[in-house]
Amino acid sequence: MKLILIAGNRAGKDIVMRNTYSRAVLAAGGLPALATAETAEEAARYAQTFDALLLPGGGDLPAAMFGQPQHPAVECDDPARDLSDRLLWEAFHAAGKRVLGVCRGCQAVNVFCGGTLHQHLPDAFDPVLWHCANGKGRHPVFVEENSALARVFGGGAQRCNSSHHQAVDRPGEGLRVNAKAPDGVIEGLEGENTLLVQFHPEIMGEEGLGVFRWLVEGEK
Repeated sequence: MKLILIAGNRAGKDIVMRNTYSRAVLAAGGLPALATAETAEEAARYAQTFDALLLPGGGDLPAAMFGQPQHPAVECDDPARDLSDRLLWEAFHAAGKRVLGVCRGCQAVNVFCGGTLHQHLPDAFDPVLWHCANGKGRHPVFVEENSALARVFGGGAQRCNSSHHQAVDRPGEGLRVNAKAPDGVIEGLEGENTLLVQFHPEIMGEEGLGVFRWLVEGEK
């Protein structure tokens, strides 16, 4: 059974995570564990031990991470997680291990690769779909054929959920867009051993399970 590290965030002295992610990993045949890293050495040890990394959703990313002044609508207060996610991404990527980024995790990896974000979608797109819907409901998304995402989620016209007010603007180095909503918002990216989705497959049941099977099993 493949060991999947889920990057957590700290609530006081405890490391926490929504259990929807661990359930999705289990349903895909993996064994999840939760951790954070404070040093590159810690992150490297995790990358040596675990088969793949999941960077889950969460709060906003500070605009300083991609060299912009911060929008008033941005709320971010977890610098320890910002550091941990970066260290874990760098260690697992360097080790050639698979990395799945969901929502905030998608945005974070893009920033780690030198990309930028739209800090508040209503200011960037007109009109804009209601992306901040707490994962409820579905909206259209077009997934590029012959992409890794198409092979595990379906290509062409699909539907996905949303719960975000930030999104990828300029893709980072080594990443290519694999999905967009009709309003132009980027819903997915991919790169070497890397799959990033702006939506939340962990609460989409069987529809989203293929994304986690990619994390656990890789491409068949």
